[in-house]
Amino acid sequence: MLTARTFAKEKGISYTTVMAWLRNGLIPGAIQEMTPMGMVWQIPVASLDKVERRKPGPKPGLGAGANTDDRVTAAQGEDAQVEPKRKTSNRAAAKKALKKMAKRGGAK
Repeated sequence: MLTARTFAKEKGISYTTVMAWLRNGLIPGAIQEMTPMGMVWQIPVASLDKVERRKPGPKPGLGAGANTDDRVTAAQGEDAQVEPKRKTSNRAAAKKALKKMAKRGGAK
């Protein structure tokens, strides 16, 4: 049996990642045991080969280059316009304009 720290070293990943996997039940056969020092995770050595690190990139099912912002749901219909996720506030726009003016020497 391995501890979470030993498992992390063997896999070459961070301890916090291993702890997140344990909390989410992603490491098969891992159990939590009470010791005089507190609760400790015990992970079978065989789990080293069973757990794979996820690869970065788009989630499966979205396809390469898929942008969720451009999607329109069936309920919205084909004519619906997709709004941006985040709008700039008027205050931020005013700040940006003042910076531009100051750069050009227009604000005195």
